[in-house]
Amino acid sequence: MTFKLGFFKYRAWRSFLVLIVVLSVNSAEAQIKTEWLDTSNTPAQHELGHFFTNRKPILNEEGEVVSFKNRWIRQTKSLYFCRYDFDADSVIPKYLATKTCSKKTFPTEPVDNNFLYQVYQDLRIENGIRNFVFVIPGHAKTFEKQLHDWMFRLQHSYADSLRNTAFITFAWSSEPIGPLYYRGLRAADRSSNDFAIFQHMLESFVADSSFWERHPFDISIKLVSTSMGNELFRRYLIKREYQGIPLVQVYDRIILIGSDAPANSFDKGEAFSHLLEMTPSILVLVNRRDGPLTLSQVMNLEGRLGRVGPTNRTELPDNIVVRDVTNLIDWGDLTTLGHDYFLRNEVLKDYILHEELSSELPSGIEVKE
Repeated sequence: MTFKLGFFKYRAWRSFLVLIVVLSVNSAEAQIKTEWLDTSNTPAQHELGHFFTNRKPILNEEGEVVSFKNRWIRQTKSLYFCRYDFDADSVIPKYLATKTCSKKTFPTEPVDNNFLYQVYQDLRIENGIRNFVFVIPGHAKTFEKQLHDWMFRLQHSYADSLRNTAFITFAWSSEPIGPLYYRGLRAADRSSNDFAIFQHMLESFVADSSFWERHPFDISIKLVSTSMGNELFRRYLIKREYQGIPLVQVYDRIILIGSDAPANSFDKGEAFSHLLEMTPSILVLVNRRDGPLTLSQVMNLEGRLGRVGPTNRTELPDNIVVRDVTNLIDWGDLTTLGHDYFLRNEVLKDYILHEELSSELPSGIEVKE
């Protein structure tokens, strides 16, 4: 009995120490260290894509970053902001942002030398791009696959029709093997902490009133999240709320495609229930024939948002639109069990790109619920 009592006293004392450490970390000022890796201008004739990543870099003999690891699910506390030269098939690292606080603590203080000012200068001022679409891809994608899907198949393929749009991908450190689902969940959870770096930089940039007094704020900022990228985003929101950091309306629209988040994510008190504080408009696409989400539903013992829709669908406000696109899935989409339909189904892709992400280019396609 004495041993048990001493054990519980030890557990209570240890819990108290852990609480003190957590409170100390949360009360400390979170900081982001920034470093410019390349300040040179890229020749105008080069066609470029843009991305940021928390993957571990691959260095050449001179110690320069030339690419990024295909498999890296640990947290790095860092984001590399890069350009991709389509002509030379090469990565151009431009900027590095690193958290100096703990891995799980989200930054809140001002950011010195925020790279997004340079993005604005390069894309908006010099190239006239006004529509910025940030993408969080899904699970089981290598670094090369992320670049191929979200830069070649979108940015490169639609460059002519979407001249005023830039897709900027978060090439997060996904587990590249599809069946290793639980490792993918762990990667999404860890990458959500690194995503906080970008989100804070974006919110700081948008909130800079003195900058916007001198520059036109005629840009649109959207977020597209697909598959397990939704779970990454959901866990980011949960951790942000836990740390008491209020949401900021920074996106004009958020689109959730093939979401692997729980179906109850929009219920009161759940992660997406406050999402309208980040955007005035939300679109959720549902495919009832989604094979991987069916498997995920079995593994998680609960419905998935991208397959069955929100559990409180009838209670959602009008600016949260849920569209069932099951009837548009064709045989070509079934090569990925009906999951990768945004990139494969030309009708859906054209609809999302030209109707939901670029109001300037109506296509006349109707998607019925």
